Amino acid sequence: LGFMLLALIWKFDFPPFMVLIIAILNDGTIMTISKDRVKPSPLPDSWKLAEIFTTGVVLGGYLAMMTVIFFWAAYKTDFFPRIFHVESLEKTAQDDFQKLASAVYLQVSTISQALIFVTRSRSWSFVERPGFLLVFAFLVAQLIATLIAVYADWAFTSIKGIGWGWAGIVWLYNLIFYFPLDIIKFLIRYALSGKAWDLVIEQRIAFTRKKDFGKEERELKWAHAQRTLHGLQPPDAKMFSEKAGYNELNQMAEEAKRRAEIARLRELHTLKGHVESVVKLKGLDIETIQQSYTV
Repeated sequence: LGFMLLALIWKFDFPPFMVLIIAILNDGTIMTISKDRVKPSPLPDSWKLAEIFTTGVVLGGYLAMMTVIFFWAAYKTDFFPRIFHVESLEKTAQDDFQKLASAVYLQVSTISQALIFVTRSRSWSFVERPGFLLVFAFLVAQLIATLIAVYADWAFTSIKGIGWGWAGIVWLYNLIFYFPLDIIKFLIRYALSGKAWDLVIEQRIAFTRKKDFGKEERELKWAHAQRTLHGLQPPDAKMFSEKAGYNELNQMAEEAKRRAEIARLRELHTLKGHVESVVKLKGLDIETIQQSYTV
């Protein structure tokens, strides 16, 4: 998408050979995912195709726009030369896109491959530590990409080295715009979870799921407000009644516990208690037993 926008807006044709280099380096890094260090899901998991496609489209669109903005800033403005004192790649009478192609190549290569650290984690990407092999493959691939962008002078693919100054600018630019990727990921998951839409729908009368569009609830709130306004019902009457009910229940529970403890001690420590326990167990009528006993 980013290359298509550059071609449509500025008629910039990105070298196809460099696309092949990006694909080779990215594929080499992706192969190390099989040895990655990840946290297992705390709940039974399943394929979330809607989340996968939505995340891919949104994050891909974001990265494409970052590439377009970078190209615009380097080609149409003097922002980078003025701030960082590097060679200008700004538009001239005789446009030479060779150095711009190298800068765009490095920008696309680093940010697109760094995206793997965002998609592999459920939390912040810099909190969940990736596997050593994945990090090593990423660093090697991007070191190769940086060296190509800095030193390569390949006429057959129309690229020319941009030097370490521009390479540092590209890395800094990608680092700044890397952090919003995690936030976008969280927003996508929240939107697809249904919580956001339920909140929006329930707060709108026209889209509510309640009976009669929530008419009974609104009438009850209005009646309560009117009774409170005219002094017919104190605002905290319900709270006080509930509190009184809780106290009463607690007292009843304590009383029942105390009576049960007294009965248990009576059966254990008195002769009368022993006799009554035996009579109850045998199913006898104590009134018919002609036996005198003292306590």
